[in-house]
Amino acid sequence: MKLFVVGNISAGKSYFIEKIKPILPNYYILKIDEYRKQHCDGSLEKEMLMWTEFPKEIMKHQDAIVELSGGGKVADNIINLLEDNSFLVVYIDADVNTCIERSKTKNFSETPYPKEFKESIGDTINRLSLDFENQIYTKWAKALNIIKVKSSDDPIKLALKQYHELFKLKYVLRNIKGSLFTFGSTGRGMMNNSSDVDTYFLTKESKENLYQNLAKEFDSVHIMQDEFVIRENDVLLEMNYINDIKDAYYFYSTGFITNPSKTILKDDFGIIDDLVKASKMEPNKKEIVDFTIERLDYYVESLKRLILKDDDYKYYFHNNIVVHEYIRLKAFLKDEFAYNYLPHNAKQYLTEEEWKNILYSFGDDKELHYKNVREMSDEIIKIVKNKYTNF
Repeated sequence: MKLFVVGNISAGKSYFIEKIKPILPNYYILKIDEYRKQHCDGSLEKEMLMWTEFPKEIMKHQDAIVELSGGGKVADNIINLLEDNSFLVVYIDADVNTCIERSKTKNFSETPYPKEFKESIGDTINRLSLDFENQIYTKWAKALNIIKVKSSDDPIKLALKQYHELFKLKYVLRNIKGSLFTFGSTGRGMMNNSSDVDTYFLTKESKENLYQNLAKEFDSVHIMQDEFVIRENDVLLEMNYINDIKDAYYFYSTGFITNPSKTILKDDFGIIDDLVKASKMEPNKKEIVDFTIERLDYYVESLKRLILKDDDYKYYFHNNIVVHEYIRLKAFLKDEFAYNYLPHNAKQYLTEEEWKNILYSFGDDKELHYKNVREMSDEIIKIVKNKYTNF
């Protein structure tokens, strides 16, 4: 992965990179001012040569962290060499006054900026600040994601390991014909350091050949039906194997993807129109509600049979499914269908009394528990049906 750390002069780019190093310890570090010190002499001629040579140096490294302001001709040349969605940007946001104050403690004479550049550091900072406000997201639009942070933020909270593994997957699949794309929080560009990496790979390649390629490069690879489960560096990466793009429609459409073009890492089949179509599909709320009610009722009734069988473990297991479906219905009552398979912050949907009555622990009175759960389920099913009767 190529990770560009950009921001104003004295925004804290170098400081932030030092905090990134332990997270990505094998990355090559490239800093534009260090490159200037080695290859420039203060002449405009050498500066202009640097604008083309520094980007070439970056391209020599598969995994690199690159520090630069992010503006100017050198940034244009870097971006021109990169493919869409082939890199990540971390933008260090800092107010102008902070940058100016920090700059007063630095010796800029050690860096051979061209003598023709007469602009003061303060004026440069002010100009760059305006450029960042107006251009950072358009200039670096080819990035898979632009993550905005403060230099004081902790990079351990960012999904840097996740993005590293995602770009590694792209590299491993580079010679296999197919289309690799993301969904879920990965597709929304909202991953954090605890996120799984959710992907689809559309291909005609056999699962066996894919497994051989993946197993050579990743520590742990398992196939679960049509899903490759990859674990490396405390990251879980799931790659769903599909032969037809329509097989991705359901989960892609329920993932609230706002920019399908930013979910595609590799595309040999031209899938963008299909992904745009899928992203605009409205979930069929009535089908989701009806299916959830059916599952809740089925598993609640199964508890009665398991009491007769005196099967404590299966009773415990089935009741956990009851809890899950009950929470989903509570979410639907608030018109929250996002992430409906596993609602966010699910604990909030139930009162303390509801939690007390619906949860089951070994040794509890199953007859009393079943009575409470049956009453709770009947009540919520009645309310949900009434709310969605016109769907």
